[in-house]
Amino acid sequence: MTQDMHELRNLVMWSYVLDSMKPKIILILSIFLLLACNLPSPAPAPDPTATLPPEPTTSENMPGMIVRGQVTINGVGLANVKIYKRFSAYPHELIATTDEDGYYESDFIGIPGDEMVSIEAELTGYTFDPPYYYWRHYHGYEDTTCDFAASSEPSIR
Repeated sequence: MTQDMHELRNLVMWSYVLDSMKPKIILILSIFLLLACNLPSPAPAPDPTATLPPEPTTSENMPGMIVRGQVTINGVGLANVKIYKRFSAYPHELIATTDEDGYYESDFIGIPGDEMVSIEAELTGYTFDPPYYYWRHYHGYEDTTCDFAASSEPSIR
């Protein structure tokens, strides 16, 4: 047999072997792909019937703020000062009044997004330093302190 005939015979034989094995190879590859796609994840799947209890709603996990502080005159607390908050283009709103020691604390004030906030103190016959606090509140919870120093307005005669 010549070399060419021997190579031709080998080629025909391999072609026959491959043609006869093609369905088996396709079946094996299909099974392998099915198994590979359905492998369990490394972490166990959560139980679909189990539910977590809802997280309690508190001011700390809601967007908004609490404002607190003290208003003093010559280092002594000033009572009955009205504390107002104002959002960018909205009118001011009373949020607290100082107690006999000049302290105040607002209830939780919900703010659903970013907002420009102003806190002001007001009592007839007094001016305050600073005149107001102004900042940008970003989405989230904030507990802030705004202290004011009061001065008596000069009386007009």
